[in-house]
Amino acid sequence: MAYRATAKTEAHRLSTRQRILDAAQQRVLSGGFAAVSMSVVAADACVATGSLYRHFHNKTALCTELFRNASQREVDEVRKFTQGSGNATGRLANTVRNFASRAIRGRHLAYALIAEPLDPALEQERLNFRRAYAELFQALLAEGVSSGEFVAMDTSIAAAAMVGMLAESLVGPLAPTAQSFNPLQQKHLTEEICRLCLRAAGSKRELS
Repeated sequence: MAYRATAKTEAHRLSTRQRILDAAQQRVLSGGFAAVSMSVVAADACVATGSLYRHFHNKTALCTELFRNASQREVDEVRKFTQGSGNATGRLANTVRNFASRAIRGRHLAYALIAEPLDPALEQERLNFRRAYAELFQALLAEGVSSGEFVAMDTSIAAAAMVGMLAESLVGPLAPTAQSFNPLQQKHLTEEICRLCLRAAGSKRELS
């Protein structure tokens, strides 16, 4: 009986924690991390504010977990494409297209992850995940250099620069004050970013 009671209590704790994270994520999706406050999230999650603080001791702890969860999903997406099938050029193009398209579709979250002003703890998380992206791009660039698809380069520097280029090219279009995209504008932006990355890699293959 004691074991079942403990298991039930733990299940309830995890369920409450997830409800809090889900409520906080909805605030980020609508207004970035600035829209997250402990009292508002507690109300959205239908928990007492004191209960919320038992799960996350302050807003920074809550936002850090949100940032890590959302960023890890995006890193996993990039990994899926960089390590997929096909030649290095095609995988680079598909990786960039997918990254840009996902950012445009989820523009509020993407802007929050890429460019929203954050406190130092979250800025450090942002740097950590930029390095994770860069490692995936570096492996792909190195493969392309080895196969002769890309020009010779320092892949460590090139990968970091490519991640920065991807982020910077999306900041303006994703900004809260920017206008919404129609499908043709989305395609144009995505394809231009893709061409830019292929040129940066020295790819000899043109996009169709």
